[in-house]
Amino acid sequence: MPPPSGLHHAALTVTDLAASATWYLEVLGLEQVFQEVTDTGGRAVLRIPASGQMVGLVQHGGGEGDFDPHRTGLDHLAFSVGSREEVEWWVGWFDERGVTHSGLNETPFGAMLNFKDPDDIALTMHWERGFPAGP
Repeated sequence: MPPPSGLHHAALTVTDLAASATWYLEVLGLEQVFQEVTDTGGRAVLRIPASGQMVGLVQHGGGEGDFDPHRTGLDHLAFSVGSREEVEWWVGWFDERGVTHSGLNETPFGAMLNFKDPDDIALTMHWERGFPAGP
């Protein structure tokens, strides 16, 4: 069986497609590939410029309830950055824009910065130092 060759995209449900798309473009620097508005909401596909990977935003009609990482489904979505210094850069960038965040967190495997989008979807900027060799 051939395994998947990579992750193509992740799609996130949002309450306000236009506001969320603007936030991901302006705050995270993603590029819009396309946006489609429908009677009940719509969808947008955004691209991470450095990797070409995609993030989808979907607004469904009639959805209720806030994001909760404790419910079955998405816990968080992590974006890769190239160095610990880049994680630090994001701390300053978020501070300038009023984005609430965790501050830089060191882990045995690198550094991360946790934050949330306008719908309180948990996101992370993550620099990977590397995992230890397997058994």
